[in-house]
Amino acid sequence: MADQKMLRRGANELKVIFRSPIAEGKSFETLTACSCLTTTTPGGESPYIRKAAYQFGWDFAPRLVSNGIWQPVELRCWRSSRMISLQVQQQFAADSIHATIHAKVRSGKGASLQYFLDDQLMGERKFRPLGSDTIDSQFQFSVDKSDLWWPAGSGKQALHRIRVEVHNAKGKLLDEAECNIGFRSVELRQDVDSIGRSFTFVINGVPIFMKGCNIVPPDMFPSLVGDSAWVTLVADAQRANMNMVRIWAGGIYPPDAFFDACDTAGILVWQDFMLANMVPAEGGFLDNVLAEAREQVARLSTHPSVALLCGNNELDVAWKNWGWQEKYDLHGAESARVFRTNYDLWAHQLADVARDVGLLYTSTSPLSNWGSAAGLRSGDLHYWGVWHGDEPIAAMADNVGRFVSEYGFQSWPDSALLAKYIDPQQLYLGSPALSFRQRSYRTDAPIWKAIRQELGEEPKTLGRFIKDSQTVQAKAYKIAIEAQMAAQPRCMGTLLWQLNDCWPGPSWSLIDYEGNWKPAMFEVQRLYDH
Repeated sequence: MADQKMLRRGANELKVIFRSPIAEGKSFETLTACSCLTTTTPGGESPYIRKAAYQFGWDFAPRLVSNGIWQPVELRCWRSSRMISLQVQQQFAADSIHATIHAKVRSGKGASLQYFLDDQLMGERKFRPLGSDTIDSQFQFSVDKSDLWWPAGSGKQALHRIRVEVHNAKGKLLDEAECNIGFRSVELRQDVDSIGRSFTFVINGVPIFMKGCNIVPPDMFPSLVGDSAWVTLVADAQRANMNMVRIWAGGIYPPDAFFDACDTAGILVWQDFMLANMVPAEGGFLDNVLAEAREQVARLSTHPSVALLCGNNELDVAWKNWGWQEKYDLHGAESARVFRTNYDLWAHQLADVARDVGLLYTSTSPLSNWGSAAGLRSGDLHYWGVWHGDEPIAAMADNVGRFVSEYGFQSWPDSALLAKYIDPQQLYLGSPALSFRQRSYRTDAPIWKAIRQELGEEPKTLGRFIKDSQTVQAKAYKIAIEAQMAAQPRCMGTLLWQLNDCWPGPSWSLIDYEGNWKPAMFEVQRLYDH
């Protein structure tokens, strides 16, 4: 809240100053003592700015670094007691579920809290702050296990409503907060076994194979799309028989409407913290990252759909396997020590943030690197041997990990969509406009190779090339999903990359920029219907 001493009677002005995120990032790069590493950002400034990493350029997105206020802004004032936050933690017993409501209230006077479950009053607590104007009022209750929340395909999605009201000494309602809740337990088993180490989600005591995808922001400019775009993605995932989605670390946190839709649809959410590059583990920047994390997990913790928090995308495996020591001239033992110290500092603090609200946490994704036999035996795997490693799409069947949290193959969207965004005279094979749309360093080479190998064709027109690209993409996903699902219980999850696009161009997506299903999406829908 704004300092009241800064307010005056009559008109007040609130000034917001925007500076270039690129220029500011470069200036912080020279000031910080932390060596920050980035996998994709051309200028290297992305790690120093708390902005969505994909806007600085990625292999599915152009470099379009926006700047501005893109979410609602409110000025809140109050005199009486008010709710700060509402969280519910659950503990499963043999035949019942014990739940604890944590209602944080700011008040300078005595008041009372009333606790409701599905509009039925469960109890009341009176309080009088002592030495602090913020209290954490806890209320415990128990329910039987007759009405559990399950992911799609495993049972119904039973939802209940928790409401907490704040009343003054005279019984007047001052404030209230409410949230949906589903009674369920989530466990991530990572047991050492005869193969290596498992990676299995266990819901309500039952190991469940996860069928889903990765999600990126629905637009390059978040202000252009509202909640409906995110909710539509949930509807698409539901139609495709998915039971889990992963929100990738280089984008933005979805709105509340997205998680509400996942609660209703039975779509579990693997939520990355928004860390796709190394960040400074020092001073105000780290404080800001951790404050952001605490605010997000408090918002997400009541949703039954939120199954897992993940510390970052690919940073640990990148440091160990991607030649960063050579790229960033970090050869000495001291350089490596500084890097690991910085990385471990914020990774461990994020674990504490997740633990404080009772959410599961994994430090990074993937835990295993592709390209080695060892990587197939333990933890989650990002398998990119087909696209980045130049292997044939048949290799999808031979590289099944314990949980494959990224893999994919590109296709182009239909020419009818491209014609809306590209000069029609540029709609021919090899045109400059089409070349610009391809953001992968691999260009279209893997697509052409797959078309020759799988279809025995050499397309002469753009239309035929697009159709063939979509055909081989669908075949690649078919090979991968069939192999991964057949490998149960050794493999217990498949999250393909990626569900959607953020602009009109070629990518690994199942759905194009305007929401049209590609042939691969129909293939995935069929395969996941088991």
